Amino acid sequence: MRIRRSVMFSVLPLAAMLAAAGYSTIPLAGPEPFSQGVIVTKVSLPGNPYDKMLSRIDPSKGNVQAQVQQLAASLTPAEQRQFQAEAQAMSPAMTMGALMLPRKGTIYCRGQEVRVNTDGLTYHLENYFNGAKNAGLVLLKSHTAAEQVAYTYDAASVKKTWQSIVVVDTDYTIQPTTETVLVAGYPSQKTTYTLKPGAAAANANEQKPVALDVWTAPQLPQVLNFAHPVYVKQKNGISKLTVYFDQARKQQLVYEVASVQAKPVTPEDLQVKTTSPVLDYAKDEMQIGMKLLAIMLGGRPSATDE
Repeated sequence: MRIRRSVMFSVLPLAAMLAAAGYSTIPLAGPEPFSQGVIVTKVSLPGNPYDKMLSRIDPSKGNVQAQVQQLAASLTPAEQRQFQAEAQAMSPAMTMGALMLPRKGTIYCRGQEVRVNTDGLTYHLENYFNGAKNAGLVLLKSHTAAEQVAYTYDAASVKKTWQSIVVVDTDYTIQPTTETVLVAGYPSQKTTYTLKPGAAAANANEQKPVALDVWTAPQLPQVLNFAHPVYVKQKNGISKLTVYFDQARKQQLVYEVASVQAKPVTPEDLQVKTTSPVLDYAKDEMQIGMKLLAIMLGGRPSATDE
């Protein structure tokens, strides 16, 4: 399942420079509120050697394993040594994130209905969410085998089924700022989140981000927020997230809206087509979890999971 300034020597020249860079402290006029159309998103892990390499893989071209082998073979000995040195410095969680996260997503939105279409290295994923009903449908299927799992979920389980990181407001010092930046043409205001002292993870398998920068745009609907991999409670649509996992802020995850196209969206655009039985996450959580893990790791569920 989201980066200060010095005393101005000359206000007008500096303002012009900031505007040219897409950065401003002055509210910017933006496009009309978005209610229907297609949004393309992207996810990256800046500084992560696996991310730099795997972002060059295109699952839609098929045979991901061959693409990986071809890419690895193209590295020079010096590049291989650099890759190994950088990889050893990464945490296991960031390595797994680079291997599992989809790099690009397409969101079809019409009012309170949204369908996300995305691909990881080993899987194709679709997620339909109805904000009016607070319920949705997920389809995950393998790129390499005839394996898939589909299941419904409700608002109570949305964070479990999609978002891999949940930001709890009480754990963070939240500071709205006056900084704005254009994200896909939408003026977006920045809010910072800083982990409070003592707000440690409840268990060793949980990693709380030490900080986040969150950009929101009033023209983007809140229903889009379910589509990003980090749950952050915001009243406006989130256009960009930067998540920091270490105090040095070297281990990052960036989610952002890359483009927005306002256009009619049909019922077919919102439909998730599945040939497998549709499970219920509230009743079949363990079975769904085993199937999801098997597909994402490139394997098959065992007979006991059927």
